[in-house]
Amino acid sequence: MEYRQADLLERIRTLTGRDIQRVPRIFKDTTQFMSITPGDVIRLGDYDYWVYSNAREGRFGIDDQPKFWVKKALDLCSNTRKIVKLVFRETFKGRIGTLHFDCVRSPEKEADVLSVTQGHSNFMQGRQVKDSVGNLVRILDIVPGPSLYQYLRDLDLSHKEYFNTLFPEVMYRFRESVAAIAQLHEQGRHHGDIRADHLLWTGTLKTLAWIDFDYDMGGSDMDLFCLGNVLQQVVGKGRHSLENIRTTPGAYPDFKSDLEEGDMSLMYSHRVMNLQKLFPYIPDELNAILMRFSSSSVPCARTGKPYGGAKDLLNDLCKLFPRFAGISSNPAVNYPFFMPHKHFGGESNLITLQKTGCQMGKIDTTMEEWAGSP
Repeated sequence: MEYRQADLLERIRTLTGRDIQRVPRIFKDTTQFMSITPGDVIRLGDYDYWVYSNAREGRFGIDDQPKFWVKKALDLCSNTRKIVKLVFRETFKGRIGTLHFDCVRSPEKEADVLSVTQGHSNFMQGRQVKDSVGNLVRILDIVPGPSLYQYLRDLDLSHKEYFNTLFPEVMYRFRESVAAIAQLHEQGRHHGDIRADHLLWTGTLKTLAWIDFDYDMGGSDMDLFCLGNVLQQVVGKGRHSLENIRTTPGAYPDFKSDLEEGDMSLMYSHRVMNLQKLFPYIPDELNAILMRFSSSSVPCARTGKPYGGAKDLLNDLCKLFPRFAGISSNPAVNYPFFMPHKHFGGESNLITLQKTGCQMGKIDTTMEEWAGSP
Protein backbone atom coordinates (compact mmCIF):
# COMPACT_ATOMS: atom_id res chain seq x y z
CA MET A 1 0.00 0.00 0.00
CA GLU A 2 1.36 3.41 -1.00
CA TYR A 3 0.89 6.06 1.68
CA ARG A 4 0.52 9.77 1.09
CA GLN A 5 3.42 11.73 2.53
CA ALA A 6 1.10 13.33 5.08
CA ASP A 7 0.16 9.87 6.37
CA LEU A 8 3.63 8.30 6.30
CA LEU A 9 4.90 9.83 9.50
CA GLU A 10 1.83 8.79 11.46
CA ARG A 11 2.03 5.26 10.07
CA ILE A 12 5.70 4.96 11.06
CA ARG A 13 4.99 6.29 14.54
CA THR A 14 2.15 3.79 14.97
CA LEU A 15 4.22 0.78 13.90
CA THR A 16 7.41 1.66 15.77
CA GLY A 17 5.90 3.20 18.90
CA ARG A 18 8.35 6.08 18.63
CA ASP A 19 7.71 9.80 18.47
CA ILE A 20 9.57 10.33 15.21
CA GLN A 21 9.68 13.98 14.14
CA ARG A 22 11.47 13.91 10.80
CA VAL A 23 9.19 13.67 7.77
CA PRO A 24 10.71 10.92 5.60
CA ARG A 25 12.07 11.59 2.14
CA ILE A 26 10.60 9.28 -0.49
CA PHE A 27 12.90 7.56 -3.01
CA LYS A 28 11.42 5.94 -6.09
CA ASP A 29 14.76 5.92 -7.92
CA THR A 30 17.34 3.96 -5.87
CA THR A 31 20.34 4.55 -8.16
CA GLN A 32 22.09 6.83 -5.67
CA PHE A 33 21.81 4.40 -2.76
CA MET A 34 24.40 6.30 -0.71
CA SER A 35 21.88 9.15 -0.44
CA ILE A 36 19.23 6.89 1.11
CA THR A 37 19.70 7.06 4.85
CA PRO A 38 17.85 5.82 7.96
CA GLY A 39 14.55 7.62 8.24
CA ASP A 40 13.91 7.67 4.48
CA VAL A 41 11.26 5.67 2.63
CA ILE A 42 11.90 3.57 -0.48
CA ARG A 43 8.78 3.38 -2.64
CA LEU A 44 8.64 0.34 -4.92
CA GLY A 45 5.41 0.03 -6.84
CA ASP A 46 2.58 0.24 -4.32
CA TYR A 47 4.79 -0.64 -1.34
CA ASP A 48 6.64 1.66 1.05
CA TYR A 49 9.70 0.58 3.05
CA TRP A 50 10.95 2.72 5.92
CA VAL A 51 14.72 2.43 6.19
CA TYR A 52 16.02 2.10 9.75
CA SER A 53 19.66 1.09 9.14
CA ASN A 54 22.26 -0.08 6.68
CA ALA A 55 23.33 -3.72 6.81
CA ARG A 56 26.90 -4.36 7.93
CA GLU A 57 29.56 -6.83 6.94
CA GLY A 58 29.48 -9.69 9.43
CA ARG A 59 32.96 -11.17 9.25
CA PHE A 60 36.61 -10.61 8.29
CA GLY A 61 36.96 -8.38 11.35
CA ILE A 62 35.01 -5.52 9.77
CA ASP A 63 31.72 -5.84 11.63
CA ASP A 64 31.30 -2.04 11.59
CA GLN A 65 31.70 -1.71 7.82
CA PRO A 66 28.30 -0.65 6.43
CA LYS A 67 26.95 -2.09 3.18
CA PHE A 68 25.20 1.01 1.90
CA TRP A 69 23.43 -0.83 -0.93
CA VAL A 70 21.74 -3.18 1.57
CA LYS A 71 19.06 -1.52 3.67
CA LYS A 72 17.19 -2.86 6.68
CA ALA A 73 13.65 -1.62 6.36
CA LEU A 74 10.13 -1.91 7.74
CA ASP A 75 7.39 -2.83 5.29
CA LEU A 76 4.78 -0.23 6.17
CA CYS A 77 2.00 -2.39 4.77
CA SER A 78 2.68 -5.73 6.44
CA ASN A 79 4.58 -4.40 9.49
CA THR A 80 7.44 -6.85 8.92
CA ARG A 81 11.14 -6.23 8.68
CA LYS A 82 12.80 -6.76 5.32
CA ILE A 83 16.21 -6.59 3.71
CA VAL A 84 16.13 -4.31 0.67
CA LYS A 85 19.10 -4.97 -1.63
CA LEU A 86 19.73 -2.23 -4.15
CA VAL A 87 21.78 -2.44 -7.33
CA PHE A 88 25.53 -2.42 -6.73
CA ARG A 89 27.82 -3.93 -9.34
CA GLU A 90 31.47 -4.88 -8.98
CA THR A 91 33.88 -7.13 -10.84
CA PHE A 92 37.25 -8.36 -9.64
CA LYS A 93 39.64 -11.26 -9.93
CA GLY A 94 40.20 -13.50 -6.93
CA ARG A 95 42.34 -16.37 -5.80
CA ILE A 96 41.83 -18.94 -3.09
CA GLY A 97 44.84 -21.22 -2.74
CA THR A 98 45.65 -22.40 -6.25
CA LEU A 99 42.22 -21.48 -7.63
CA HIS A 100 41.85 -18.36 -9.75
CA PHE A 101 38.44 -16.97 -10.61
CA ASP A 102 36.52 -13.95 -11.82
CA CYS A 103 33.94 -12.57 -9.41
CA VAL A 104 30.93 -10.52 -10.50
CA ARG A 105 28.22 -9.08 -8.26
CA SER A 106 25.01 -9.49 -10.21
CA PRO A 107 21.50 -8.48 -9.08
CA GLU A 108 20.08 -10.44 -12.02
CA LYS A 109 21.79 -13.64 -10.92
CA GLU A 110 20.46 -13.29 -7.38
CA ALA A 111 16.96 -12.55 -8.62
CA ASP A 112 17.09 -15.66 -10.79
CA VAL A 113 18.12 -17.88 -7.87
CA LEU A 114 15.40 -16.34 -5.71
CA SER A 115 12.88 -17.19 -8.39
CA VAL A 116 13.83 -20.86 -8.79
CA THR A 117 14.07 -21.45 -5.02
CA GLN A 118 10.69 -19.98 -4.09
CA GLY A 119 9.17 -22.01 -1.27
CA HIS A 120 12.37 -23.99 -0.57
CA SER A 121 13.10 -23.88 3.16
CA ASN A 122 16.88 -24.17 2.67
CA PHE A 123 17.10 -20.86 0.79
CA MET A 124 16.29 -17.32 1.86
CA GLN A 125 13.02 -16.11 0.42
CA GLY A 126 12.17 -12.90 -1.33
CA ARG A 127 10.99 -11.23 -4.48
CA GLN A 128 12.32 -8.91 -7.13
CA VAL A 129 10.87 -5.58 -8.19
CA LYS A 130 12.11 -2.75 -10.39
CA ASP A 131 12.23 0.82 -9.14
CA SER A 132 11.03 3.80 -11.16
CA VAL A 133 14.05 3.76 -13.48
CA GLY A 134 14.40 0.00 -13.86
CA ASN A 135 16.92 -0.89 -11.12
CA LEU A 136 16.39 -4.52 -10.05
CA VAL A 137 15.72 -4.41 -6.30
CA ARG A 138 15.39 -7.53 -4.17
CA ILE A 139 13.04 -7.53 -1.17
CA LEU A 140 14.16 -10.31 1.19
CA ASP A 141 12.60 -11.94 4.22
CA ILE A 142 14.92 -11.80 7.21
CA VAL A 143 16.40 -15.12 8.32
CA PRO A 144 16.68 -14.88 12.13
CA GLY A 145 20.03 -16.62 12.51
CA PRO A 146 22.50 -17.07 14.03
CA SER A 147 24.74 -18.17 11.20
CA LEU A 148 26.27 -21.61 11.33
CA TYR A 149 29.66 -19.93 11.66
CA GLN A 150 28.56 -17.91 14.71
CA TYR A 151 26.66 -20.81 16.25
CA LEU A 152 29.68 -23.14 16.16
CA ARG A 153 32.00 -20.39 17.33
CA ASP A 154 29.85 -19.57 20.37
CA LEU A 155 29.27 -23.13 21.59
CA ASP A 156 30.56 -23.45 25.15
CA LEU A 157 31.64 -27.06 24.62
CA SER A 158 34.89 -28.86 23.99
CA HIS A 159 35.17 -30.48 20.59
CA LYS A 160 34.70 -33.93 22.11
CA GLU A 161 31.54 -32.81 23.93
CA TYR A 162 30.19 -31.27 20.73
CA PHE A 163 31.08 -34.31 18.65
CA ASN A 164 29.32 -36.72 21.00
CA THR A 165 26.18 -34.60 21.47
CA LEU A 166 25.23 -31.87 19.01
CA PHE A 167 27.27 -32.90 15.98
CA PRO A 168 24.92 -35.55 14.47
CA GLU A 169 22.01 -33.15 14.22
CA VAL A 170 24.16 -30.28 12.96
CA MET A 171 25.46 -32.65 10.29
CA TYR A 172 21.90 -33.69 9.47
CA ARG A 173 20.88 -30.09 8.91
CA PHE A 174 24.04 -29.42 6.91
CA ARG A 175 23.33 -32.38 4.66
CA GLU A 176 19.92 -30.92 3.93
CA SER A 177 21.74 -27.78 2.86
CA VAL A 178 24.12 -29.75 0.62
CA ALA A 179 21.10 -31.44 -0.97
CA ALA A 180 19.61 -28.01 -1.65
CA ILE A 181 22.78 -26.89 -3.42
CA ALA A 182 22.84 -30.12 -5.45
CA GLN A 183 19.26 -29.41 -6.55
CA LEU A 184 20.23 -25.86 -7.48
CA HIS A 185 23.10 -27.18 -9.62
CA GLU A 186 20.75 -29.57 -11.38
CA GLN A 187 18.75 -26.53 -12.47
CA GLY A 188 21.86 -24.96 -13.99
CA ARG A 189 22.30 -22.38 -11.21
CA HIS A 190 24.81 -21.97 -8.40
CA HIS A 191 25.08 -20.09 -5.13
CA GLY A 192 28.35 -18.31 -5.87
CA ASP A 193 29.51 -17.42 -2.37
CA ILE A 194 29.12 -20.44 -0.08
CA ARG A 195 30.42 -19.75 3.42
CA ALA A 196 29.47 -20.83 6.92
CA ASP A 197 28.27 -17.31 7.66
CA HIS A 198 25.98 -17.49 4.63
CA LEU A 199 24.13 -20.44 6.15
CA LEU A 200 21.66 -19.30 8.82
CA TRP A 201 19.31 -21.04 11.21
CA THR A 202 15.74 -20.20 10.23
CA GLY A 203 14.27 -20.93 13.66
CA THR A 204 14.98 -22.93 16.77
CA LEU A 205 17.66 -25.10 15.14
CA LYS A 206 15.19 -26.68 12.73
CA THR A 207 16.50 -25.67 9.30
CA LEU A 208 19.56 -24.03 7.77
CA ALA A 209 18.99 -21.59 4.91
CA TRP A 210 21.49 -20.24 2.39
CA ILE A 211 21.57 -16.47 1.95
CA ASP A 212 23.22 -13.96 -0.42
CA PHE A 213 23.18 -15.20 -4.01
CA ASP A 214 24.41 -12.07 -5.81
CA TYR A 215 28.02 -13.18 -6.33
CA ASP A 216 28.73 -15.06 -9.54
CA MET A 217 32.02 -16.70 -8.63
CA GLY A 218 33.45 -19.78 -10.30
CA GLY A 219 30.18 -21.59 -10.99
CA SER A 220 29.20 -24.91 -9.45
CA ASP A 221 32.84 -26.03 -9.12
CA MET A 222 33.55 -23.18 -6.70
CA ASP A 223 30.38 -24.07 -4.79
CA LEU A 224 31.72 -27.60 -4.38
CA PHE A 225 35.09 -26.50 -3.00
CA CYS A 226 33.38 -24.12 -0.60
CA LEU A 227 31.02 -26.84 0.63
CA GLY A 228 34.17 -28.67 1.72
CA ASN A 229 35.21 -25.66 3.78
CA VAL A 230 31.84 -25.55 5.52
CA LEU A 231 31.95 -29.33 6.10
CA GLN A 232 35.31 -28.88 7.81
CA GLN A 233 33.70 -26.40 10.21
CA VAL A 234 30.73 -28.68 10.89
CA VAL A 235 33.02 -31.59 11.76
CA GLY A 236 35.60 -29.47 13.56
CA LYS A 237 33.21 -27.16 15.47
CA GLY A 238 34.77 -24.27 13.62
CA ARG A 239 38.01 -23.63 11.78
CA HIS A 240 41.42 -24.79 12.99
CA SER A 241 44.52 -23.00 11.82
CA LEU A 242 48.18 -23.50 12.64
CA GLU A 243 47.96 -20.31 14.70
CA ASN A 244 45.04 -21.74 16.70
CA ILE A 245 47.06 -24.83 17.56
CA ARG A 246 50.06 -22.75 18.57
CA THR A 247 48.21 -20.23 20.72
CA THR A 248 45.52 -22.50 22.29
CA PRO A 249 47.14 -25.91 22.76
CA GLY A 250 44.68 -26.74 25.53
CA ALA A 251 41.92 -27.04 22.92
CA TYR A 252 43.80 -29.96 21.34
CA PRO A 253 44.62 -32.35 24.20
CA ASP A 254 44.78 -35.37 21.87
CA PHE A 255 47.07 -33.79 19.28
CA LYS A 256 50.24 -35.86 19.37
CA SER A 257 51.72 -35.84 15.88
CA ASP A 258 53.18 -33.34 13.46
CA LEU A 259 51.15 -31.76 10.69
CA GLU A 260 52.33 -32.02 7.12
CA GLU A 261 51.54 -29.98 4.02
CA GLY A 262 49.13 -32.67 2.83
CA ASP A 263 47.05 -32.28 6.01
CA MET A 264 46.08 -28.72 5.11
CA SER A 265 43.15 -27.36 3.16
CA LEU A 266 43.49 -27.14 -0.60
CA MET A 267 41.94 -23.67 -0.60
CA TYR A 268 43.40 -22.29 2.63
CA SER A 269 46.88 -23.61 3.27
CA HIS A 270 46.90 -22.45 6.91
CA ARG A 271 43.76 -24.42 7.85
CA VAL A 272 43.87 -28.05 8.95
CA MET A 273 41.69 -30.40 6.91
CA ASN A 274 43.00 -33.65 8.39
CA LEU A 275 40.99 -33.17 11.57
CA GLN A 276 41.64 -36.72 12.72
CA LYS A 277 45.15 -35.64 13.70
CA LEU A 278 43.63 -33.08 16.07
CA PHE A 279 40.68 -35.19 17.18
CA PRO A 280 41.56 -38.90 16.75
CA TYR A 281 38.04 -40.10 17.61
CA ILE A 282 36.77 -38.80 14.24
CA PRO A 283 35.94 -41.96 12.22
CA ASP A 284 38.17 -42.88 9.29
CA GLU A 285 35.27 -42.80 6.84
CA LEU A 286 34.32 -39.24 7.77
CA ASN A 287 37.90 -38.02 7.76
CA ALA A 288 38.38 -39.55 4.31
CA ILE A 289 35.68 -37.21 2.98
CA LEU A 290 37.47 -34.23 4.50
CA MET A 291 40.75 -35.33 2.95
CA ARG A 292 39.23 -35.03 -0.52
CA PHE A 293 39.40 -31.26 0.11
CA SER A 294 43.01 -31.33 1.34
CA SER A 295 46.15 -30.40 -0.56
CA SER A 296 46.97 -34.13 -0.78
CA SER A 297 43.59 -34.98 -2.35
CA VAL A 298 43.97 -37.82 -4.85
CA PRO A 299 40.72 -36.97 -6.70
CA CYS A 300 41.80 -33.33 -7.06
CA ALA A 301 45.19 -34.40 -8.41
CA ARG A 302 43.44 -36.60 -10.97
CA THR A 303 40.45 -34.48 -12.03
CA GLY A 304 40.99 -31.04 -10.49
CA LYS A 305 37.95 -31.47 -8.23
CA PRO A 306 37.33 -33.31 -4.94
CA TYR A 307 34.09 -34.76 -6.35
CA GLY A 308 32.28 -34.81 -9.65
CA GLY A 309 29.67 -32.54 -8.10
CA ALA A 310 27.74 -31.64 -4.96
CA LYS A 311 25.49 -34.66 -5.45
CA ASP A 312 28.49 -37.00 -5.14
CA LEU A 313 29.51 -35.33 -1.88
CA LEU A 314 25.94 -35.72 -0.66
CA ASN A 315 25.94 -39.42 -1.56
CA ASP A 316 29.07 -40.04 0.52
CA LEU A 317 27.58 -38.20 3.50
CA CYS A 318 24.38 -40.22 3.20
CA LYS A 319 26.34 -43.47 3.33
CA LEU A 320 27.73 -42.45 6.72
CA PHE A 321 24.49 -40.90 7.98
CA PRO A 322 21.64 -42.75 6.24
CA ARG A 323 18.95 -40.99 8.26
CA PHE A 324 19.05 -38.30 5.60
CA ALA A 325 18.06 -40.83 2.96
CA GLY A 326 15.06 -41.83 5.06
CA ILE A 327 16.35 -45.33 5.75
CA SER A 328 15.23 -45.53 9.35
CA SER A 329 13.73 -43.52 12.17
CA ASN A 330 15.79 -45.45 14.71
CA PRO A 331 18.71 -43.26 15.91
CA ALA A 332 20.91 -46.30 16.52
CA VAL A 333 20.51 -47.24 12.87
CA ASN A 334 20.75 -43.70 11.52
CA TYR A 335 24.02 -42.91 13.25
CA PRO A 336 26.44 -45.83 13.28
CA PHE A 337 29.02 -43.72 15.14
CA PHE A 338 26.97 -41.32 17.24
CA MET A 339 23.76 -40.79 19.15
CA PRO A 340 21.68 -37.65 18.48
CA HIS A 341 21.37 -34.96 21.11
CA LYS A 342 18.10 -34.60 23.00
CA HIS A 343 18.04 -30.82 22.66
CA PHE A 344 17.34 -30.88 18.92
CA GLY A 345 13.74 -30.75 17.77
CA GLY A 346 10.97 -28.65 19.26
CA GLU A 347 11.17 -26.07 22.00
CA SER A 348 14.15 -27.69 23.71
CA ASN A 349 16.37 -26.14 21.04
CA LEU A 350 15.98 -22.84 22.86
CA ILE A 351 17.51 -24.49 25.90
CA THR A 352 20.54 -25.52 23.86
CA LEU A 353 20.95 -22.00 22.53
CA GLN A 354 20.70 -20.50 25.99
CA LYS A 355 23.19 -22.96 27.46
CA THR A 356 25.71 -22.26 24.70
CA GLY A 357 25.25 -18.51 24.90
CA CYS A 358 23.80 -18.29 21.38
CA GLN A 359 20.65 -16.19 21.29
CA MET A 360 17.97 -16.20 18.62
CA GLY A 361 16.62 -12.82 17.54
CA LYS A 362 12.90 -12.04 17.62
CA ILE A 363 13.05 -10.11 14.39
CA ASP A 364 9.49 -8.84 14.09
CA THR A 365 8.69 -8.16 17.73
CA THR A 366 11.67 -6.23 19.08
CA MET A 367 12.55 -2.63 18.29
CA GLU A 368 16.02 -2.23 19.80
CA GLU A 369 17.70 -1.45 16.50
CA TRP A 370 15.32 1.45 15.88
CA ALA A 371 16.55 3.20 18.99
CA GLY A 372 19.32 4.84 17.00
CA SER A 373 17.18 5.71 13.99
CA PRO A 374 16.00 9.24 13.23
